[in-house]
Order: sequence, then structure tokens, then C-alpha cells
Amino acid sequence: MRKIRPYILVVTLFVYLIIVLTFVSARLGEVPCKGLQVAVKDTATNSFIDDMEVLKIVKRGYGDIVNTPVMHIDKDSVERLLARNSVIKSAQVYYSLDGYFHVEITQRKPVLRILSGGGYYVDEDGKIMPLSRKYTSRVVVATGDISQKFACDKLYPFVRSLKKDEFWDALIEQIVVRNEELILIPKVGNFKIIFGKLEGQEEKMEKLRLFLKEGISRKGWNKYKEVNLKFHKQIVCVKK
Repeated sequence: MRKIRPYILVVTLFVYLIIVLTFVSARLGEVPCKGLQVAVKDTATNSFIDDMEVLKIVKRGYGDIVNTPVMHIDKDSVERLLARNSVIKSAQVYYSLDGYFHVEITQRKPVLRILSGGGYYVDEDGKIMPLSRKYTSRVVVATGDISQKFACDKLYPFVRSLKKDEFWDALIEQIVVRNEELILIPKVGNFKIIFGKLEGQEEKMEKLRLFLKEGISRKGWNKYKEVNLKFHKQIVCVKK
């Protein structure tokens, strides 16, 4: 009997769960939708979309769902509808016993803004993201001759590496591209950094870091008009 008892307990619990789930489903089938409660994440960092716009998207796709039985609303379909929006990375939709649909929105996060070819962002996943009329994200700006392939395959990884480093993230404001060679524009000082090709970028950045911390910071940020990193194992500066 002792050996059988655990199996009886498992079967009993399984039957109980079936009964509870059936009861809950039956209740949900009768519960009318009272409305949508929307939460948009990371609005302090980016504000490409707000709760009112999310409500409008759902209403355009499904009409007014208030008073519709919640079990008649396909939450997976609502998620797919929202995820098609160009600024939404993901959408989680679920309903509660009180009749409310809950929508949690995760926005896409740009890391780079391209001002060529009509303009666009490259997001944290290395994908093209259109500019928004509603909001402009404060990220590194790139200008010049930039193809989308170069932006995603070359420039995006470089900017991601800058963003991960507090020193570079605070310093570099703009990148100018000419024939796939880079010119960096810092936020402080009135000079430009001739970076050249992206090959050997780690060595160049460490060489530049040492120069900025131990050289230019002592002599003054406005002493030079150009800092050139294209030469092997040396930095060539042009005074004003």
C-alpha cells in the first residue's frame, strides 16, 4: 500500500489540476474584456512608442475589444501584430481573471544613427531601424559615404565596442566615413581624429587612449587640430 500511495497522490493532483483548469477556462470564457493595460519598458532611455500608440495599433487591427469575451481574443495574434511595428522588439500579451489584457512592450534600442541614404538607425542587434518623427535617440552619429552593409557589418561592431567602454562612450560623438576610412569627432576639444581603416582598431584605440590621457590632457585639448592614427606605432599631430 505504501508503494502505491505516491502514485495515487500524483493521479489525484493531476485530476485536480484538470478540474481547476477546466473551471478557470470556463470562467474566462464568460469574462468580458474590460480593457488593455500597457507597460512600455525603458522609456527613460528611449521613447519611440507609448501606451496610447500601442492601444491605437491594437484598435486598428482588432477594433474595440472591450466587452469581447477574453477567450475569443487571440493573444498570440495580438503579439504578432505589435511585433510588426518597426520600433517594437518584442511584445508579451496575457490576460487576468479580472478581465484585463496586459501588454508588455520592449522597444528596439539604437546604438548608431546613420545620416546617409535617407537616414536610419542600427539597433543593438545590428539590424536596420527607421528613424522616428516622434523621437530622436542620442547615439553616435555617422555621416559620409556609408552603405547599409558597411554600417551593419563594420561600423556597428566598432560602435558597440566604443559603447562598452565608459571612456570612449563619453568621448566619441560623431564618425565621418570616407572610402571606408573613419574620422572620429570627440565631444570635447576642437580637433578631429584620423582613424583610417578599421583593421587593427584595438591597437589604435589603446594608442589613442594613452595619448589622450597622458599627452593631450596635459598640453590642452585645443592645442591640436588633427590627431592621425594611420601611421604604424606612432601618432602624428597637426598643431593649430
